Amino acid sequence: MNDHPYLESFDPILSDVEAAKVLDSTPASMKQSRYTGQLFGRPAPKFIKMGRSAKYKLSTLLTFRDQFPEFQNTAEAHCAQEVK
Repeated sequence: MNDHPYLESFDPILSDVEAAKVLDSTPASMKQSRYTGQLFGRPAPKFIKMGRSAKYKLSTLLTFRDQFPEFQNTAEAHCAQEVK
């Protein structure tokens, strides 16, 4: 089931450059994540191999991004790190 229902009928395929913008990363980091399997200390988002190019579904990138918590302030973020 798609976590983002508005993408049910339209799920764009993005290049490294576009994917990096969605995740506030760099194309080089996206490439490295395909090699290491890690991005931002988490399992990297899945990609699609199209010929020699690697592409990403927007829905996959949004799901990856949504796993990171949001905080009201740095104290809240610091407390969350101490709990781990």
